[in-house]
Amino acid sequence: MTSLRLNILTAAIGMGLSVAAHAQESIILATPMPEDHIMHTTAEAFMEALPEDSGLKVEYHPGGDLGDWTSLFEQVSQGVLPMSMTYAASDLDKRLDITLLPYAFKDWDSAEAAISIDGSLFPVYEDIYADLGMKLLGIIPVDFYGLAMRKGDERVPTNFPSDGKGIKLRVAPVAIGVEQFKTFGFSPVPMPYSELYTALQLGTVDGRAYATPVEIWQMRDVLSSYILTNDSFEQGAWVVNQQWWEGLSEAQQQAILTARDEALSVAWGQAQDTSENFKSQIREAGVEIVELSEEEMAQAEALARDEVWPWMEEQVGKELIDTVREATAATP
Repeated sequence: MTSLRLNILTAAIGMGLSVAAHAQESIILATPMPEDHIMHTTAEAFMEALPEDSGLKVEYHPGGDLGDWTSLFEQVSQGVLPMSMTYAASDLDKRLDITLLPYAFKDWDSAEAAISIDGSLFPVYEDIYADLGMKLLGIIPVDFYGLAMRKGDERVPTNFPSDGKGIKLRVAPVAIGVEQFKTFGFSPVPMPYSELYTALQLGTVDGRAYATPVEIWQMRDVLSSYILTNDSFEQGAWVVNQQWWEGLSEAQQQAILTARDEALSVAWGQAQDTSENFKSQIREAGVEIVELSEEEMAQAEALARDEVWPWMEEQVGKELIDTVREATAATP
């Protein structure tokens, strides 16, 4: 751990995240993603919208400066950091893997209708985060996932499960990722994101799952094709420590919520255009973008609904998955 990071974390603890209200409350806001990511756009919009007279000052740390996505999530849960825009770490609660249920949303509109702050699924998420000592401020829309194959591998899997046979596919180190892509016919390899680029370079894996356009752009030098499976929707988690939140004044809480509303409006307004822009750049860089046919997409969705969703039901209970089914069925 760098001395800078140690000093910052020590300062955060010293602030006392059980805080009594101060005249000037310092908010450490950390993200794991670089500045070309929608999290950065959202963070900038939040800081710009936060009133100067709110008594709140943001210390912003993008790009994993204070830890990777799992570390940031845990630090907020434990009260080491007050706020982060990160991803849900299901190591702390396996119910969080519902955010990765494949084919829960058919398009951007249905995703927004479910996971925006007024969405049908948002209260379900809030309850889970509350059990972890966090308040969920919002879900940051990132993009739909696809698959990507490394340079030198000409296979283009679109027909599942047959096309997945023999392909070593990197998945995020979460149980549902292994189960989904095993069901889709692949040989899933759980691997931290930090190791992925080198693994693609060396051929340790043949391809990767959970791939959004921004990440394909970042890894374009080692990829040959990008298959738009649109299986799950990547959701950033904007969280604050609950005890820290309760120590703020009512006026400070309202200032954060108002700025939150503005920032999420910017995020939802820009995310889809950002996605299309990255896809254009990916094509220009020579990475082939492949769409599934209607038949292939229907087959993938059927596999997910008939096998992955029931598996998830066994992990977290029928009641929760039925609630997710109901909430997502209600979206347009």
